[in-house]
Amino acid sequence: MQTKMKFRLPAALCALAFLHCGLSPNQAGNLPMPHPPRIDTTAACLGNCDASPPSYPVIDSLTAFGDVTTYGSVSLPAPSLGGACNYGETQVMQFAAIQVNQLPGDLRGQWNGGRMCGQCVEVSARTPTGWKSTVVRIMDKCPDANCGIDLGGAPAQLLMGDQPGRYSGKWTLVSCDGHPEVSDGPPALYVKEGSNAFWSLVQVRNPAQRIQEIRVRKQRDTASTAWNALPWATEAENFFKVDPKILQDPGAYVLEVLLPDGKGYTATLKGSALAAEKTSIALSPLP
Repeated sequence: MQTKMKFRLPAALCALAFLHCGLSPNQAGNLPMPHPPRIDTTAACLGNCDASPPSYPVIDSLTAFGDVTTYGSVSLPAPSLGGACNYGETQVMQFAAIQVNQLPGDLRGQWNGGRMCGQCVEVSARTPTGWKSTVVRIMDKCPDANCGIDLGGAPAQLLMGDQPGRYSGKWTLVSCDGHPEVSDGPPALYVKEGSNAFWSLVQVRNPAQRIQEIRVRKQRDTASTAWNALPWATEAENFFKVDPKILQDPGAYVLEVLLPDGKGYTATLKGSALAAEKTSIALSPLP
């Protein structure tokens, strides 16, 4: 049973929580107030570092403060099986799950329906031997209410040593470039199993950041051909849906994957190639 906390967020943190959760101070009276996360990154750890009181995360555009926990073994770390991001079995050891909610049930966490999949973050935790940091790729979502970021694979051992638990920490969005430990291959477009000429879902594996958009257009006369953005799929998280008209077209298309920083990837392919289930299509950096 979850213990009711008796602490209240400082006013500044409450204001930030309302801003991100779409709540007004008048609505706050009906919400449980958690223990505030530690937002100072220099203070020494006092007491049991691995038994930090549960908190709800405080999030801005790049950095969040909250609980750092683990669902990975500190003694026998294992690679990700793809998690809720639906990547399938991987060889990635540096991965984590991110919170779905900021406050209970609000769906305002960084998971955002799977749109955080593929993003790398630098995670820092206050440990008995000082602050420790590592880089992980988001490949899963947290199942519980009191979650900030939940470490899988090797990161738990790197940060927590032989003391797994709930630590106070922070995490910041970073590029995966320069961190080969978070990938098991180059960026590629994967066509979901079960895809065919009438229905197909695609996703990007091993990107440098989360995916902002995937768009396609006919290769011929590209100067006058409009881009068509693939919609976010409702059938499975972390996939984009392809129009059957493209799947049944043997003509050439240009596909672009756009990242939040304006960079991305591209490929030239037949529309029908996007109907070939369980295939990986190589991507090249955008010029």
